[in-house]
Amino acid sequence: MIDDFEVQEFVERRFSNLDVVGEDIEGKYFERCTFIKCTFSKCNFSGSEFSDCVFDGCELSLPKLKNCSLKNVNFKTTKLIGVDFTKCIVSFLELSFSNCLIDTCNFSMLPMKNTPFEKCVIRECTFGDMDLSNSTFNNCDLERTLFHNAKLDKADFSSANNYSINPLNNSIKGAKFSLPAATALLTAFEIELK
Repeated sequence: MIDDFEVQEFVERRFSNLDVVGEDIEGKYFERCTFIKCTFSKCNFSGSEFSDCVFDGCELSLPKLKNCSLKNVNFKTTKLIGVDFTKCIVSFLELSFSNCLIDTCNFSMLPMKNTPFEKCVIRECTFGDMDLSNSTFNNCDLERTLFHNAKLDKADFSSANNYSINPLNNSIKGAKFSLPAATALLTAFEIELK
């Protein structure tokens, strides 16, 4: 274990330029902490709690998040690769993302109403069997991202692109889309546009 994480509880701490690979950071409590330009690769955060924390310019790749709690966690300019958010504790789950690369992550079965995604590349991610109503995808690229049985009511995709949303297996009542990207919604109907 690196020295930075030897104690159990961290309040209003700032962590900068850490490069941590495969470490066990289990059962820790982080409140109002900021992580700046830190890399966490294959780290085990199981049982840890993050409350009112910010990850800024960080990279989280293939972390273990079993029973991890994420309350009001803001990811800014951060790379999230292979993150399985479904292992987290869902009560009080509150996330926001801005200017992030979110690659091959799983958000399925999570309560994520009102979640803001701002200027993110969300690539090959899975949003299945979940509630994303009132969420925003402002200026997001959703290349090869799967929405399945998702509640997208009143979600805002008006400035998003490269999305593939099947209106036959997702609820999109009141969702916002813009042309020409919205024509992608018609693919499910196997029609020919001229």
